[in-house]
Parts: sequence; C-alpha cells; structure tokens
Amino acid sequence: MKVPVVALLLALAAAPLAAQTTIGLRGGISTATMSRAGPGAEGGAGLWESRSGVVSGIDVGIPLSGILDVRIGLGLAQKGGSTDAPRSITVGRSFLDAMAELDYLQLSTLLRASTDAERGLLNIGVLAGPYLAVNHSCAVAVRINHPPPGSGLAWRSDRRLDLGTSCIEAEGTDFRSTDFGLAFGAGVEIKLYDSLGLAFDMIYAMGLSRIDDDGTRNRHLAVQSGFVFVMG
Repeated sequence: MKVPVVALLLALAAAPLAAQTTIGLRGGISTATMSRAGPGAEGGAGLWESRSGVVSGIDVGIPLSGILDVRIGLGLAQKGGSTDAPRSITVGRSFLDAMAELDYLQLSTLLRASTDAERGLLNIGVLAGPYLAVNHSCAVAVRINHPPPGSGLAWRSDRRLDLGTSCIEAEGTDFRSTDFGLAFGAGVEIKLYDSLGLAFDMIYAMGLSRIDDDGTRNRHLAVQSGFVFVMG
C-alpha cells in the first residue's frame, strides 16, 4: 500500500495551485481470465474460460503539467476465471468444471495524457500505471454437468449442480490475498457543464504477481462510464 500513497502525495505536491482537480464516479462491466504457465501451453501460458463481472469506484484526477495528470482510483474489481476443481469435491464425480470468483478492492495510480477536441467539448486521453488489489472475497463455484458413471440417476443434459467452496479452505485452491500489476487503456470525457462531464473508459489490467503456487496471474478488461466533477 505504500507505493500508491507515496505517489499520491508527490502528485499533490506537484500539482499547480490554480489547476482544477476532478472527482470521478465510474462503474461498468468486465471480463476476467486467469493465465498460468504450464506444460503443453503454447508460449508457456494457457488462457482459461472467462468470468463476467462488474467494476465500480471513485477516483481523484490531479493535474501535473501540460497534457499530463494523475488519476488515483479506489474501487471494486471482480476477477477470476475457470480453474482446477478442488480435490475435496472431485472425488467420486466426473465432468466437472470450476470457476474461481475473486473479488478485489483495487487501488490504482494511473498517469493520463490527454488532449482537447471539438472546441473543448471533448477530452481524449490514454492511461497507464500500476495497481495494487486486496482480495476481500474468494470462492470456487463447481458445476457438475453429469452424474458419476453408473449412478443410475435420471439427469437432463442441461442440468447443473452448483457447489460453492472457499478458496482458502479447499485443498489445492489456495489463492494469495493480494494482486499487483499494470493497467493501461484509453478514454473520452464529454463536457456537459463547466463543472460536470460524462466519461467513458476501457481499461486492461495485466497481473504481474502470481496469485497461487501454480504461477496463475489475473487478466482483467473493464468497460466503464460515469460522471466527472470539476472541483474549484
């Protein structure tokens, strides 16, 4: 947590006294996958089925100089993707798939370069910077598509049995509590009034830290919109 806090303090110190700070409220949808190095994966990394989720948060935009500003954001990011089913559940069953549901509280420090267009009514920019996320909810949802062979149970092909298990308690599914990586993307802000704008962003977050002992890393794409308020 120290790196983002230090960056925020430096940005506040560097911001011009006459510059306008902004506060943004954003939310949207996301898709997440997990990549893991392993034998037989092309290029040493395999991508699994994605998990759909939501994102929401608040951020502060602080002008630096010229076309640059820094956006300090805090919000909710739902990550995860298909994973190995816990061994405690797979015993005696077949045709299993499992989805890791990892919800993070995420702090980001993104440098933004932007330019005005359409006589100042539009502001178009690109963003990049680090993020640090803390896992506050972690579960594995296991879906059984078919009964065990020889069970004799009547079973429709579209029937599924959903089982939930904690990531921490289930054997072989221990995920670490933090995630660190780089985020980058682009966005546009539409000026509605002197003190209010409508924003649209697309942000891709690439996890750099391993979130388990198998070398799994998070991948997360968010499309979000919201309002930006000009302070002062």
